[in-house]
Amino acid sequence: MKKLTAKSFLTKLTEYLWITVAGVVNGISMYTFINPAHLIAGGISGLSSALTYILVPFVGVEFESLMSIVYFALNIPLLICSIILLRGDFTFKTIWATIVCTATLAILAYFPQLQFTDTSARLIAVIFGGIMIGYAMYTASEYNGSNGGTEVIAKIVSKYHPEIDLSKVIMITNVFINIIGSAIVIAVVGESVSIAIYSLTYIFVGTTSMGMLKRGFNHPQKYLIVTTEYEQIMEDITNHFKRGCSCVDVVNSDPNTPQRKMVIVIVQYRQITQLKQLVKARDPHAFTFVKDVHDIFSRPTFNRSYKTK
Repeated sequence: MKKLTAKSFLTKLTEYLWITVAGVVNGISMYTFINPAHLIAGGISGLSSALTYILVPFVGVEFESLMSIVYFALNIPLLICSIILLRGDFTFKTIWATIVCTATLAILAYFPQLQFTDTSARLIAVIFGGIMIGYAMYTASEYNGSNGGTEVIAKIVSKYHPEIDLSKVIMITNVFINIIGSAIVIAVVGESVSIAIYSLTYIFVGTTSMGMLKRGFNHPQKYLIVTTEYEQIMEDITNHFKRGCSCVDVVNSDPNTPQRKMVIVIVQYRQITQLKQLVKARDPHAFTFVKDVHDIFSRPTFNRSYKTK
């Protein structure tokens, strides 16, 4: 067992504070934008909304108060499975995020004035609610946690079947829940079929926002430049971008072409135009192609530590 030091305690405390933020933002997104617009989110959130719409007429409790209970109740079996199968830091952070989100929903139920009730402007609820839920998912995942629901299922499946594409499984699950939940809203609340389209758009905005936050707005890209002027281009890149690059041999299919090599360099998105101009000035006939880079493990501060002149 590792010895608990002041530094490790502060690190762990910081992580749980950010998990708390994720849970609060998740709850605010659901209460302020999603529920008033009768949207159906993906995962357990959407399932709890649909089930709450069915139970409200029989229980006689207001929707917002009942939903916080249903949301927590539906997460309990998944959290138990996570404790048994996963254990560790992820499980405890997920439990905490679920508790925080449930408490946020329960507390906000006393402040109905905070709800965005203009159903004629559902697109606003879709955009703002989607961005907030995307931020909540991103923040939780960055600190090895989750907001519960299908994210726990994905973590369990990935442990035993890492070869499965979990993003597709989660997407299919969310779409299925969205269709079922939207059908319930149409039947119980009397909404039109358009509510399903709005709900699907909300899921798309949320997942896209999470992806953008993970990549960053100035995400790095890998350039591969096949050129005869590799020495000059490497020197220009080193001098202008203040970073290193790699050079590998290539085999020409045409024996009559001059010797060429491939220069490999990773630059920030905002530096693309400068790199193109640099390559074109040295070798207008260079063959260049680019690939997105989503993570740089050896240099986590890549975008901050490397600057152009």
